[in-house]
Amino acid sequence: MSLPAVRPPAVRLHQLEGFFHVATHEGYARAVAALPYAITEPALHQQVRKLERALGIALLERAAGRRMLLTPGGRALYRFVAPYFEQLDGVLRSVAEGTRATLTLVAEPLYVDPLCAPALATLRAELPEVELRLDELDDTDPSQAVLTGHADVVVAIEQPAGKGVDYSPLGELGLLLLVPEGDPLAGRRPPLKPRALQEQRFVVYPPGTPGRTFTEAALEQAGVELRVAAEASSASAMQALVCAGVGAAFVPAPLPTTRRVRRRVRSDGSVAFDLTELLRQFAELPRFGSYRRASAQPGGVAAACCVALQDQLKKTR
Repeated sequence: MSLPAVRPPAVRLHQLEGFFHVATHEGYARAVAALPYAITEPALHQQVRKLERALGIALLERAAGRRMLLTPGGRALYRFVAPYFEQLDGVLRSVAEGTRATLTLVAEPLYVDPLCAPALATLRAELPEVELRLDELDDTDPSQAVLTGHADVVVAIEQPAGKGVDYSPLGELGLLLLVPEGDPLAGRRPPLKPRALQEQRFVVYPPGTPGRTFTEAALEQAGVELRVAAEASSASAMQALVCAGVGAAFVPAPLPTTRRVRRRVRSDGSVAFDLTELLRQFAELPRFGSYRRASAQPGGVAAACCVALQDQLKKTR
């Protein structure tokens, strides 16, 4: 007598998608932010619970803090569903691009204004038929952003590229001292002497961050007391405060591949002093570059974008 066929558990695609994002981001809050549709944390919890009930096993378990980690059964299921959801956006974009050419450039905020926006302007002039998009990179891994199809090209700090992703170095990060327009320090000529900074108030990163630690160490070595005018969490926010006249700020900046200018007046009226050699005294200069899918066409739009980025870096001052 033959045994009756065992029916597989009834699961839904959206349940698997919710489980994939919770497992990938190790938490419900980050998964909610990553999902391509609006959903609340309780609803996402319900999706995962229904999936676990259908399978009869626990897929995730709570770790330290609010982190959610995979159980042995969860790891087995994740290995199966991850390639599908990681590649889905890219496949859908490829299908859509059969009728139109598009390019999405994603970059850490530091590179958007001096590098990425001008590079896309060049690309627009060369390929006017291409639809362009520029987004800021959050805490997503650059390789992951490329593999999931969220980006065609990513500009970020150098780190190991994932399988199927090509990394191309672009340059190094230097250090600028930005001074508000009209500040007495703005009229100085390089090199700046420590005594010129004695009465200066600075816009700085929050305490405990690498940028704040560097600023404190550099000023201490120069014998200058740190006088805080304001704190900001990003280089772009610091530049905005400098523009508003709140104070001066040490900010990282992409180094041009050609001659550097030790002092220049920026378009917003602030003055930038190149202090990269000071940074070299404390650490090796960080490197950054572009990431794109390894299977991308050599002469395609993504490749043209990378060339435009390299060309723009030569013009950076």
